[in-house]
Amino acid sequence: MYQRILLPSDGSAISRQAVASGIRFARDTGASVVGIHVLPQPHPDQLQAWMHHDPHYEEKRRALFDKFADESLAFIANSALAEGVPCSYHKLESSQPWQAIVKAAQQERCDLIFMASHGWHGGEGELPGSETRKVLHHSAVPVLVFKASSGQAAIAPAAARK
Repeated sequence: MYQRILLPSDGSAISRQAVASGIRFARDTGASVVGIHVLPQPHPDQLQAWMHHDPHYEEKRRALFDKFADESLAFIANSALAEGVPCSYHKLESSQPWQAIVKAAQQERCDLIFMASHGWHGGEGELPGSETRKVLHHSAVPVLVFKASSGQAAIAPAAARK
C-alpha cells in the first residue's frame, strides 16, 4: 500500500494528534515515516524593521524557532520509536510552508502526505486551513487530511484534486 509517509508538523496540538495518528497508520500499513518541521522565514522587509528596534532580533527569533522545531521533531521521532516505525526527520525553512511540504514529499520519495487539517493559524472549521488547502491543490502525492475534532482522516488522491 504505502511505503513512505510524510508527516509535516508545526508543533500545534492538532498537528501532534495528526502525527500520532499518522504513525499508527504507518505501523498498520508497514510504512516508514519522514517527519518535517518548517521554520517560518519572515519577509526581508519585515525582518529589517524588527531588527531596527532590536539588532539581536533575528538571533533570538532563530533560537526560539529552532528550539520549537527540535521539540516538534523529537515528538515525531519518539512517537515513531514507541510504535516501532522507521523514521527520519528534517528541519526546513521557508516563507511558504506548503511549498516546503510538497517539495519534501517529492525529494523524500514519499507516496503519501499525512497532515492535520489546520495548524497554528487555523480553527476547527469544516474547511481545511490555508496551508493544507495549498498542499492539497499542488501536491502530486496523495494527501490524507486528519481532522482532530472527529479523529478521522480523509484521503484525497492526487488525480482527483486537479
